Amino acid sequence: MNKEMKAAVDFLYATPKFTTKNSLDHTRELMELLGNPCLHKKVIHVAGSNGKGSVCCFIYHMLLSSGKKTALFTSPHLVEINERFQMNGAQVDDESFLYAFRKVRSAAEELVQNKKNHPTFFEFIFAMGMVIFERADVEYVVLETGLGGRLDATNSFPDPLLAIITSISLEHTEILGDTIAEIAGEKAGILKKQVPVVFDRNSEEAAEVIEKRADELGCRCIGISDKMIEIHEINKNYIDFFLSTDYDSKTKWRIPFGAAYQVKNAALAVTAMRLLLQMPGNALTDASWQQGLLLSVWPGRMQEVVPDVFFDGAHNAAGITVFADAVRRLTAEDALPPLLLFSMVRDKDIQTAVRLLTERVPWKAVYVTSIPGERGTPFGELKALFEESAACPVFGYADYAKAFQALQGTKQPGQKVFCTGSLYFIGALLEMIKENRYDRF
Repeated sequence: MNKEMKAAVDFLYATPKFTTKNSLDHTRELMELLGNPCLHKKVIHVAGSNGKGSVCCFIYHMLLSSGKKTALFTSPHLVEINERFQMNGAQVDDESFLYAFRKVRSAAEELVQNKKNHPTFFEFIFAMGMVIFERADVEYVVLETGLGGRLDATNSFPDPLLAIITSISLEHTEILGDTIAEIAGEKAGILKKQVPVVFDRNSEEAAEVIEKRADELGCRCIGISDKMIEIHEINKNYIDFFLSTDYDSKTKWRIPFGAAYQVKNAALAVTAMRLLLQMPGNALTDASWQQGLLLSVWPGRMQEVVPDVFFDGAHNAAGITVFADAVRRLTAEDALPPLLLFSMVRDKDIQTAVRLLTERVPWKAVYVTSIPGERGTPFGELKALFEESAACPVFGYADYAKAFQALQGTKQPGQKVFCTGSLYFIGALLEMIKENRYDRF
């Protein structure tokens, strides 16, 4: 990383990330100072508690497979901040990053000079993304919300082509509300007048809120439930499935994941693409969509980083539940129970996560560690929680690299290792993997 890039990244990290949000009017004013980049692009806006990043990834690659110049804005990044900005199959280069950084910093300074608040970290990053994508002259932009939906900076975009809401669960209750209905209301805040919406319909409580809001705004509303999905074949490397909707009933789809929870995400993406196909102005063909799905690798989502070692960024109760179910399926025929490496940030429901992990999976041993940074939970607290409920040995390490090395020495041939609890944690592990070789697994 050159000096200018390092200075830019240091500046961004010095901007408080977890503070009270600025209003959407503030974000709109920032975007206006930048010339409203991407205002006339075809934007697909995605919100939800779990799976929104995966849905974005599927749609992004299906559009690319259709020959469309497409951009993806997502968060958080796992290793490099450039990961948040993807275009035409690659993350943006440093030159594009710095061009956008300079423009947004100049606009931010103008806001402050006019006695307005400085942009938050996420506002700044979102604005950079739109500047980058405008300059690259892409046709489609896939936007993942950061937190919630109604008040999220991405919701400043006035006229998306399509909205998608993935599964909804209790998360960030201190901000979004403490019921499914309240959180669904925040997610449904991304809906715009007469803009179609595809959503996960497995929660009746959430569906009622989303459908009511869609009806108020005159939005075409398509719900996808597990009952509409038939899994044909599943193994650790791929899953084949059928989707029964008015648009898709005979095609067999394949995704390059062994985790069953990714099927519903792929189903949402396929349905969204079918809807785009019907809209005027979208010269799409479905002939290459299967290829697009197969290219949809999403780091940190039940990712097999080396043989029999899996990283997954599950970070709330719903995510941990489907993670544990995937572990049970992947290890059902193994001679040895799996090993777990876990860490989680302190503002999550750690007690529920620990309970779900210990109730649902017969671990051989559990290793806990601390995530770097102020939000990390001390490993001693995690160790104590696991020792209360785990029917296996529990080991604690202050340093995550040493915890990972301990797993190296413990793992037996054919035994699987799973690391989970936070995308920040998975990002730290992926960076460690990138810098070191762990051939002994």
